[in-house]
Amino acid sequence: MPCARDHPGETILVKTTSSAFPCTSLEGHLRERGITHLVVVDAVAGFCVNSTGRSTSDLGFAVTVVTDAVIGFDLPSAGRDAQTIFHVTMGLLETGFAELGESDAVIAKLSMPKLQSSTRETQS
Repeated sequence: MPCARDHPGETILVKTTSSAFPCTSLEGHLRERGITHLVVVDAVAGFCVNSTGRSTSDLGFAVTVVTDAVIGFDLPSAGRDAQTIFHVTMGLLETGFAELGESDAVIAKLSMPKLQSSTRETQS
């Protein structure tokens, strides 16, 4: 995919755990650059988004989860559908770990001068 190709000088971090932090040098990379706010988009609300969002917050970074850039799936063995898992996960993250927003609102907010200098997007 063209959108997934790396660019010259771009840092590539490959994660092997649910959260983007324990298996990568992401924290140091962000701190060295003075980045204080992460925008999280990811594949699975109840797993990687939840883990990365909480880890990011626990490490003292501000977090925004882009809700319409996150997916989920059913857990039939637990009797839970994707929508329920998504809403519960987002509700828990919103209780003090992350700010939630849809992509249009997040993009508009990122365009504000105050956030431009301290915010970089990361995909977990």
